[in-house]
Amino acid sequence: MIGELVGVIAPLLLMTAIGYWIEKAGPNLETKSMSMLVMMVGTPALVFSSLTSTELPEQVLLLMSFGAICASIIAGILSTAFLLVSRFDLRSFLPSLTMPNSGNIGLPIVLLAFGEEGLAIGVAFFFVIAILQYTVMPIVTAGSFSLTRTLKEPLVWSVTAVLIVKATGITPPEVVSETTRLLGGMMIPVMVILLGAAIARLHVSDIKTALVLAVARLVIGMIAGTTTVILLDATGIAAGSLFLMAAMPSAIVTYVFAERFDRDPERVAGMIVASTLMTFAALPGLLLLGLSIADLNAPLGTVLPALFSSL
Repeated sequence: MIGELVGVIAPLLLMTAIGYWIEKAGPNLETKSMSMLVMMVGTPALVFSSLTSTELPEQVLLLMSFGAICASIIAGILSTAFLLVSRFDLRSFLPSLTMPNSGNIGLPIVLLAFGEEGLAIGVAFFFVIAILQYTVMPIVTAGSFSLTRTLKEPLVWSVTAVLIVKATGITPPEVVSETTRLLGGMMIPVMVILLGAAIARLHVSDIKTALVLAVARLVIGMIAGTTTVILLDATGIAAGSLFLMAAMPSAIVTYVFAERFDRDPERVAGMIVASTLMTFAALPGLLLLGLSIADLNAPLGTVLPALFSSL
């Protein structure tokens, strides 16, 4: 188990450290251009390649898609309640408290923990989260919705193409499959390197607030993931991946929205930094829980009552 944990954590930390070092040492990364390349090309290519080439049953992919929606709803409800009770501004902090970083951190973790099967399952979770981030979260932050902006997202068209392939049973041409496989392969390492660069640039503003919100994000993510696994009766790698993806730290893209719409961007940035570092510190425990959930031979909802009764 220790070997598995090291094998998952070490590559992630090394790639993050590379991005951090490049940003600090200079010349600085052209993060805006690289982020645009990843989001416009790498992400839709990875979604199409992973979901059309995988042999996973469609019910597993649907389970993860519903799981992402369910986990987001639970996290959103818990986050709203926490922010109202603690009197933090909803529009400023609800996106960061609700949305997990399932791309930069979540996908590498499930890939390293569960292999290609885990990656395909994680992608099904990720593309739903990504769509929510670019449709629902701007409404929360800005109070408006743009259908035109949504339809311009390549991810939306990539998901549409996947649904057509799955529904018709057609096999994509080899040139399309190979091209999207190669383009999608850049997403994970580039996103993790960009994460390291982002950590190097962001500064923790109001450290007390940042730590409180970071702890809240970790707890809310774990509760949302565990509850979703139980509600959907998920088992095996799907259950472990769902838990890990939901428990990830605050999504960095929420800082972009906070800055764009002037919603306390410095404090949001501080929260994201604190949340990311806290999740790295808690990663061995999270991985242990995720791997243990994946190893269960029964749904988590049936195991927990027996566990508690034995105690």
